[in-house]
Amino acid sequence: MFTKSFQVGIYSRDKVVYEGKVVSLTVPSVWGYLGVLADHAPIVAKLVNGKITVRTPEGGTTAIDLSSGGFLEVLQNQATILLA
Repeated sequence: MFTKSFQVGIYSRDKVVYEGKVVSLTVPSVWGYLGVLADHAPIVAKLVNGKITVRTPEGGTTAIDLSSGGFLEVLQNQATILLA
């Protein structure tokens, strides 16, 4: 089981969609689905339509439909998603 967490922020133009600590993040990118865990290498990726999935340290899962694409940046245990 994953125990180390990292911060995730998902933002649209007009609101905060999600903010919090997670143990894993899965996003649909132009290269296919990408999985992110704590201490992931820095990356910037273009996102496409699909589902963003986050797993919390408490074991909960949240799925967010991504219908307009966007961008992901992972840097120093912080993942930021900007929705188009």
